[in-house]
Amino acid sequence: MGLKGDLGKIHSFKAALRDMPRTLAADVAKRAAPAMTDLTQASFDSGQTVYGDARPRGAEGQPLTLRKTGATEAQMRFVSVGTIVRCVLGPKYARYLIGKYSILPNGAMPVKWAERLRTLVAESKPLG
Repeated sequence: MGLKGDLGKIHSFKAALRDMPRTLAADVAKRAAPAMTDLTQASFDSGQTVYGDARPRGAEGQPLTLRKTGATEAQMRFVSVGTIVRCVLGPKYARYLIGKYSILPNGAMPVKWAERLRTLVAESKPLG
């Protein structure tokens, strides 16, 4: 099961990291992980998808919080391992929430995410 849709932004971010000196790429990855965790948490708290769309309503028409146990929200985070940024999902059913409720990007990178990552890369460029 892989990501679907236009992965251009994700691939261009990976290419930008790959083209940087390893120390700069590791610095970007180290700062990108908490930034991506914050972006994920902000969309979770707002009741929206990472793309800014409203979540669908529940069976009785109430807004979905996706917080039945709180495990997904509490355990989901991004971590950096060298120059790689990866997501720690937590419970196994979190994968279902990615596709069903877009709690993480699945395909095209959300505009806010792309802007934040572009800023992190620009801030890490060597002077001169």
